[in-house]
Amino acid sequence: MNLKIKTSFTALYLAIFLPSLQAQVRSFTAAEAVKYALDNNPTVRNARLDTDIAAAKVQETIGIGLPQISGTATILHYPEIQRFVLETGPAFPFGPPGAPEGTPVAFGLALNNSLTGNIQASQILFNGNYLVGLKASKTYQELSARQLKQARTSLAEQVSKTYYSILVNTEKTRLLDLNLSRLDSTYREVKLLLKNGFAEQIDADRLEVALNNLKSEKQKTNRMLELARYGLKLQMGMPVGDSLVLAGKLDEVNPDSLQALSGSMEYSRRSEYATLQTQKALTHLDLKNVQAGYYPTVVAIATLGVNSAASKFSNLSNFTEKNRYAPYSFFGINLNVPVFDGLQRKNKAQQSRLNLQKIDNGLKQLENVIDFEVRQANINLANAFENFSIQKRNLKLAGEVVRVSKIKYQQGVGSNLEVTNAEASLKEAQTNYYTALYDFIIAKIDLEKAQGQLLKD
Repeated sequence: MNLKIKTSFTALYLAIFLPSLQAQVRSFTAAEAVKYALDNNPTVRNARLDTDIAAAKVQETIGIGLPQISGTATILHYPEIQRFVLETGPAFPFGPPGAPEGTPVAFGLALNNSLTGNIQASQILFNGNYLVGLKASKTYQELSARQLKQARTSLAEQVSKTYYSILVNTEKTRLLDLNLSRLDSTYREVKLLLKNGFAEQIDADRLEVALNNLKSEKQKTNRMLELARYGLKLQMGMPVGDSLVLAGKLDEVNPDSLQALSGSMEYSRRSEYATLQTQKALTHLDLKNVQAGYYPTVVAIATLGVNSAASKFSNLSNFTEKNRYAPYSFFGINLNVPVFDGLQRKNKAQQSRLNLQKIDNGLKQLENVIDFEVRQANINLANAFENFSIQKRNLKLAGEVVRVSKIKYQQGVGSNLEVTNAEASLKEAQTNYYTALYDFIIAKIDLEKAQGQLLKD
């Protein structure tokens, strides 16, 4: 029984602690977290694979214009040879002797075994669709690269925002610990004063309520912080079992050193705009491809082959026997000229022209959207900076109010309610300060994204 208990305990211990022993501890700055995500996020990795697929597609299209060579070989055995039926008469005097005219005669012109083989080669000399398709495949490769950049930019935005959200909430947690320690100390002092008759029960109750609320808020914040860490690991493509340490510091982001971002907006820096431009180029090539269908195609062809037949299958292996194998060959040019297709190409070309107009409309609309986003991001950044400056000042003032309130209360010229209110104001000021700092960081990220400068590569 003791052995079973010991074995069960060992298994339980390994089940609980072995995964943690195998887990790795990884530390990242904000830039390192973004770089890791760009290398390991499954969505971005698939987008990168799409660019490789597009590159292979280009090579496939190029191969269409290279010489095409194929070989075939066929061996047939006829248990019963196919025969042709004719009638005896002046035109066919080979019937049985004395047979009346019109007697049917069946005869075969083949042997029971046959072998044929040939090698065929072809080379495109001119094909308008191929030339346009080659350009289209390269443009498609460019489109895949644009889509990869778009996916990278979106991921960098998500990881950056989540990273700084965790930093801010981590700092809030630290402040909650300080507030808890400070409030607990005040509560103990009031309890002591109450015991000696220098405070009222309501003062202690009020502090206990505030202390319990603060403990509950800390537990909630810790749970949300842990969930945010799991979310960041998921975005980064990092094993969720590994420990994630954020090496970045909030003081690295100094809003006081903000410099206005200036310069003319280049729409092509936005990956969405560049992607739409590439789609326009593809649609234009699609129109050219339809128009190229009116041109003739010219293909050079050549064939080298051999035929053989034998009444016995073993005779086919006699390669030295004269006339057993009869070679043949030919070469030439195949010209295909389209004449009339029921106006299909005309209507396809019209569809491409209309799609081009739609893309032009989309580009104009996207330009307006980008202009709006840049203006909005600039306004949000200015507002966030102004609010941060105010909340920074408020935090300093709230800390001073707490300090003075405690001194007054300790000297007997202030009330406990004044200290409690000052503590609550300080906590609110701290929350507002870090909320304003986070809003500033997000506004800065949004502006960089709007201007197409979030990723520098």
